[in-house]
Amino acid sequence: MSLPTPDRDTAPYWNALADGRFLLQRCSDCLRWTWPARPICSGCHGGNLEWIESPGAGDVYSWIITHQPYGADLAALVPYPVALVRLDEQDDLLLPGRYVGSSELSQGLRVRAQTEVATEDIGLLTWTDA
Repeated sequence: MSLPTPDRDTAPYWNALADGRFLLQRCSDCLRWTWPARPICSGCHGGNLEWIESPGAGDVYSWIITHQPYGADLAALVPYPVALVRLDEQDDLLLPGRYVGSSELSQGLRVRAQTEVATEDIGLLTWTDA
């Protein structure tokens, strides 16, 4: 499977998903959530970020159906939907992930984060029906 390559900023995110937890960065100074992971806050530009467990609930903002396998190991999944989800924590917090729920995708569909173990250190984010 084509897996992400964790770096010093993103490793806690991928490791948490592998452990079945959904963590996101939040600034301890201005309380703004930051995505994707980075060394400074996207709001106040401070460096006081912490990893916080997120409930992982939100609404489908948009989606696509992937018809191209981007790796031999993904061929069995094609076609599959990828949803862009607006999390409840913050209006501009949008995260993509493969949709594995049973409902027909539509804008505003309530979903929740689900984790999928890829390796010992890397997990993947998927979305399912809330």
